[in-house]
Amino acid sequence: MIVKEADNPKKSSSKSGRVRGLAKYICNPETVNFSEKCTYSNAIGFISDTKNGQQAEMLSLSLEAVRSKDTIKHYIFSWKEGEYPSHKQIDEIVSILLRETGLEGHQSIYGLHQDTDNIHLHIMLNRVHPDTLKLVEINQGFDIEPLHRVVAIIEHKQGWSREKNGRYFVLENGDICRSYIDVEASPE
Repeated sequence: MIVKEADNPKKSSSKSGRVRGLAKYICNPETVNFSEKCTYSNAIGFISDTKNGQQAEMLSLSLEAVRSKDTIKHYIFSWKEGEYPSHKQIDEIVSILLRETGLEGHQSIYGLHQDTDNIHLHIMLNRVHPDTLKLVEINQGFDIEPLHRVVAIIEHKQGWSREKNGRYFVLENGDICRSYIDVEASPE
């Protein structure tokens, strides 16, 4: 499994454009790429059950962070060819991501896409805390490290094959190690 952060393609777009455009793409990718299909989508951290209501809630909360131009993070998790996560596993992945990045309770819209041999998950996170209305900066802006840790946790917990050069892995006792050197140094 690999993960990457997707940059905002339109840095000059409004918060409304960013939230609505990305949510639409995640839930209905065929509007942008005819061959891409969303096979499962869900959301967490909302009062509303409708997609339009969830977008409105996310936008409203984003607007509370008046000094931040972009409160949204967009991550993509991709599986190896032949690996297909269940809906339950997808929901668990989002929960792990929120917990490990310090965003538990935050809003997230996500969708599982299939248009290549590698199925992939798009996750949109609102970094504005729903209670404090403060913008949360993941790992002081260096969010790739926690993302690699999330991948290791998911691979271990759900049994996915590990990438050859994965940055982290999980020992049987649950410890997360950065490299094989860490294994030799870790206590038994």
